[in-house]
Amino acid sequence: MILMGKAKIGLIQVDLRSGGTMREKWDKLIELAKHCLDHGADLVFFPECYQHTQDYGIINCKDEFCEKYNEWKYICSQLAKEYNAYIVPWDYKIEDDKIYNTSYILDRNGIEVGEFKKVHLPYGEVMMGISSGDDFPAFNLDIGKVGIMICFDNYYPESARILGLRGAELVLYPLYGDTLFPQWELKMRARAVDNTMYVASCQIGSMLDIAYTGIVNPNGDVITRLDAFNTWQVVEIEMGKEIVTHTTGDRNYSENIRKYLEKCREPSVYKALLQETRDLSSWDEIFYGKRPK
Repeated sequence: MILMGKAKIGLIQVDLRSGGTMREKWDKLIELAKHCLDHGADLVFFPECYQHTQDYGIINCKDEFCEKYNEWKYICSQLAKEYNAYIVPWDYKIEDDKIYNTSYILDRNGIEVGEFKKVHLPYGEVMMGISSGDDFPAFNLDIGKVGIMICFDNYYPESARILGLRGAELVLYPLYGDTLFPQWELKMRARAVDNTMYVASCQIGSMLDIAYTGIVNPNGDVITRLDAFNTWQVVEIEMGKEIVTHTTGDRNYSENIRKYLEKCREPSVYKALLQETRDLSSWDEIFYGKRPK
């Protein structure tokens, strides 16, 4: 049943620079999530890569990798059941002998109701042997329709656009961090405005002057930004609310901007978006100087 209306989103921000074992990092994520849940959060989601920042080598040991994946999923499932809330963990996942960068949604009973596999992979993940996902699903939750994009996916406006066309009103955006300032925030705000949606980020980066955990509303306003590491906040947003504008220029009329833009779309002229990217013979055509390791 879709309830919609007010929804409380739990935001957390951890510190990339902090060490610790995978279990210690799990504990930190759960600790911060519980603060949000104790203050009424309907949904809490976790950032990309945090528990693997000191232990990427586990990817090469598939049995241990799957064991850790299942253990973390169980811990998060128990948390969802305990608080009757949505938990959205992040992890690397092995499926059909491939490794994916994945976020998945556990419902209020701790049951997985959907997953998203990161579509756009940067050089580092390609070299690690990560495989790319092939879809941007939107999930019907009782707070409204929610989508996910992970880190580098936000560099491509098509990611959020597909989610918007599929009805997502909130996009969860877990990320490792970013290096582009002020472009990073501009892109997040643009995705929100272009698609009349909330975009909520959750990062682990070490530089808060570039990327941060926060929420942008459908008008493109940053309504919340976490300015410290190992902190949390619960933010109430309004799902299902129509965004009314005067895009026609006639003040005698107003329109639902999302429906208006969908009505005026001309997909038949978007053929260039479906063309395959020019085949680059090697990464050397991209990098200048020494190629990153």
